[in-house]
Parts: sequence; structure tokens; C-alpha cells
Amino acid sequence: MDKPTPGEIIRTYRESRSMTLTSLSRVLYCSKSELSLFENNRKPIGKLRRLLWSTIIPEWTPDMLTHEGQKPCNDWQ
Repeated sequence: MDKPTPGEIIRTYRESRSMTLTSLSRVLYCSKSELSLFENNRKPIGKLRRLLWSTIIPEWTPDMLTHEGQKPCNDWQ
């Protein structure tokens, strides 16, 4: 089984808690449209945002929101 993409992780989390895009976007300090882009894997999640989100939602870690084409959070070069 392939590792889930960041968008799949976010969508699964949101749906498991019966949250709307609007409600989760408020929690994550981003726009609804931007969150939709993340969920549909159309926009990569930046390192600082991954780090911030991992402090807001304990189940997430910066590296679990990483997929092909994105560098791990600990690679700050």
C-alpha cells in the first residue's frame, strides 16, 4: 500500500471529524480554496506551514505531510 499523500491525510482527518473545508481552514489559518488545493494535491505544503500545522493538530507530524517532490521538514537548506 502506498503512503497517503498530504492531501489524503488532511481530507481523511477533516472528514473523520465531520468538518467542512471552511471550519478546518480556520483552524489551519489558510483560505478554504487553498485548503481545497492541498486536499486535491494541486499545491505543495511549505515547510513552515507543515511545522505550524503539526503544532496545531497533534496527530500530524511535519514529515507525514511530505510526499514526492517535497523535502522533509528537517531539510532546511
